[in-house]
Amino acid sequence: MDIEIDWTVSVAGAVTANILVKRNMEFPQLPRFGLRVFLPNELEQVTYYGLGPVENYPDKRHAAYHGIFTDTVNGLHEDYISPQENGAHGECDYVSLESSSLRVTAIGPEGFSFNASHFTQEELTQKNHNYELEECGSTVLCLDYRHNGIGSNSCGPDLMKTYRLDDATIDFTIRIIPEIK
Repeated sequence: MDIEIDWTVSVAGAVTANILVKRNMEFPQLPRFGLRVFLPNELEQVTYYGLGPVENYPDKRHAAYHGIFTDTVNGLHEDYISPQENGAHGECDYVSLESSSLRVTAIGPEGFSFNASHFTQEELTQKNHNYELEECGSTVLCLDYRHNGIGSNSCGPDLMKTYRLDDATIDFTIRIIPEIK
């Protein structure tokens, strides 16, 4: 993959990432593509406009609908370890995480997917049981261009093409805006 990222930081501290990707089509199918940021652990309150209130993926979204939703990072956690996109919400215009003194908002010109957790993807991958999970001390916010669907051929047919992240090129822009309250 050839990846070009243009980072722009505003005077107010907002960070915009313009990400252009050209993927060699011999490269394996991607499970997801995006950014992961580690935020202060106290950013627990989540508000977003997108698909909700339940987690959703390209091939698992019939119970979701567009709206403004609020929850906590802990409330977004689904009690299973895989996939590591645990608690994802797609087709979002924005997501905002806040505490009593700080707010961080991510916006994108195109719909994006996010998940917020107190567990890293590495932690979810390494552990076999939920009771073994250890919080990382941060709020982990993943801002994704797109995800592969959840279905796979591990116990059935291959994932349908419409649900695969098979893009030869990716053009993803996301802006992260910090605000002291």
